[in-house]
Formats: sequence, C-alpha cells, structure tokens
Amino acid sequence: MIKMINKYLGRGEFSITVPPMDGALMPNELLEETEKLLIVDAPDCLAIMNGVPVVSSRSRVLEVDTGGKEVARFDAEISCMTGLPNGGLAVGLSDGRITLVNGPDSGKIIKPIEGAKCPTAMHADSDNNLFVTHGSSTNNYNDWKKDLMEKNSSGSLWRVEMATGKQTKICGGLAFPYGIYYDGETFIVAESWRSQLLRIFLDASKPSEEVLGHLPGYVSRMAPAQKDGIWLTAFAPRSQLVEFVLREKRYRRLMMENIHPDFWLAPTLRSNKTHFESLQAGGVKVLGILKPWSPARSYGLVIRLDSNFQPVTSLHSRADGSRHGITSCIEHNGRLLMAVKGDGMVASYPVDRIEKR
Repeated sequence: MIKMINKYLGRGEFSITVPPMDGALMPNELLEETEKLLIVDAPDCLAIMNGVPVVSSRSRVLEVDTGGKEVARFDAEISCMTGLPNGGLAVGLSDGRITLVNGPDSGKIIKPIEGAKCPTAMHADSDNNLFVTHGSSTNNYNDWKKDLMEKNSSGSLWRVEMATGKQTKICGGLAFPYGIYYDGETFIVAESWRSQLLRIFLDASKPSEEVLGHLPGYVSRMAPAQKDGIWLTAFAPRSQLVEFVLREKRYRRLMMENIHPDFWLAPTLRSNKTHFESLQAGGVKVLGILKPWSPARSYGLVIRLDSNFQPVTSLHSRADGSRHGITSCIEHNGRLLMAVKGDGMVASYPVDRIEKR
C-alpha cells in the first residue's frame, strides 16, 4: 500500500529528485590539479601487485610507474583485479573467468558458474579466499548502461576458494555492486544503481544494512586510506533527467531498441564527444564555453570517507573538466592514484594536500 501511495505522489523511490552536492561533497576543481601519471587506453581498475601499482587497460595489465610496462595480457577484457597476500594478482575477465598471475598460483583459472559471470570488484583475504562482486546475472561488465536502463538488481557477492575453485553465494539482489571493502568484520559493498554503501554480514546473522545512502553519483570501487578511512569513487553523476527516464518504461524500451547505447539518455564515462549525443539546454556551449555548473552526463568524483563511512572531503572534475569517469583509486607511497577511464589516464595527487583541506 505504501509503495502504491508513493508511486502516485512521486515520493521515495518514485521521486526524481537528486541529492545535492553539498557539505563535504561541495564541488571544487581539485582533480584538474592532478598529475597525468600515465596516458593509457581505458584504464579501469588499479591494484597493488607485489608492492607495485598496476592498472588494467582493456585486456592488459600495466605497471603505473614505469610508463605502462606490460606485465600480463589476456584473451578477454579485464573487468576487475586485486593483489593477493601471498604475491601475484587475481584478475576477473569480462567473460566471467578469474585467473591468477605473477604469484605462486600463476596460471590458475577459475571458470564462471551460473549467476557469477560479471565480476566487478574483488578482495583477497589471508585464508586464500577471494570475495567477488558480480554486477549482474543477465548482462556482462561492458553492458552496465543496459543493466541500469533495465533497472536490474540481479548482482551478488560470492566467496571463491582459490585452492579448490569452489564458489559460494553470500548475498544476491544487489543493484550492480561495483566496489567492495572489508572493515575487519563485515563487507561493505557499493551498489551503483541505488547509490549507496551496504554492509553485508558473512554469517547471515543480521540482514544487510545501509551505511551510506542518497549519494549524488553512481558509486564504484573503494580502497583503504592509510590514515583510518576509505576512498570511494563515483564514475558518473546522477541527474533529474536520467531519474525521469528511469521511470518511463516504454520510452526506455524504444530508446534501447532504436538508438545506439552511446547516445542513450543515460550516464556516461565521458560526454560531449559528438554532436549526436543528447543534452540538456543548460549543457549547451555558449561562445565556445561550457559552464562548470552545467547539467552533465559525465563527471569526476572521488570521496574521502572516515572510519564510520561518512564523507569528510572530496575531489571533483566538473562539467567542463578533463578528469571524468573515475572507476578506481588506490593510495600508494603518499599518492592517491586514480583510474580516469573517461579521459584515458592514471592521475596522481599528493594525499597530504588533501588531508590539509
């Protein structure tokens, strides 16, 4: 009954309002000050392998600090990866396989099973287990835009025993889980389509609970901060226009059937690439200038959370910026490294300069 009333009145989940960027999320241009550490095609996931930061680029794994030295290559696109405690790297591929490289178990492949074919993020523990989020049970990693337009919530969290390859489902019904963080007792999962962080208890002693919600962007991967906190990325902004489209079932169906995905009214990693793209009146260039506060389908955002998962500061690349579509970040040697997938670079920013703000 409450759901029917909310639908009629346009409240709750049926509202098209978007949380404002305010407080710790007040827009700035800090990401424009970041160093272009590595120019690379579609950098997506950052990890530490044997003490060295690496980044995925399509089907390759590259070292960040050596100008992009290739350390591994696969026959499918990489969708996520994480460093292993005993050395090496676990790599999730877009076809659902998980493969181990450059460590004691190098060359081992864990094949996908039903419901676990879309790895988006991973965490490895000291007991030789991998905890893997799968964004969808019906779409692959590169079809994330389609998954959003279909309003799916078929994502899941799995435990993978690397020694045996056994895969156990921990939690389902997630709306494209795109990031995972272990706080020592429970797992925090970033649900993109619900723009929230969700706490999941492994022993099922308690139901999952929201720890941070109503965020103004589609959240993605997380990483620990060295001074007691968490880094959270958001790969695209939410907007009232997209929220409205998500409530128009027939429109979405016709759009997906007749228009190329690059031109859908949907979030994107980098907008303003072509005049075929849809846009809002406020996003039209005037005298060759795009205002930074214009409504945008792409954006750059990294959020610093405290130990209670509350935002304390953030780094932005606004509508007219050049650091859009950040899908991953890690802290290494006093630097915050960011995979700027929308603009094809790995960016770097000194952590102490962020802490002093």
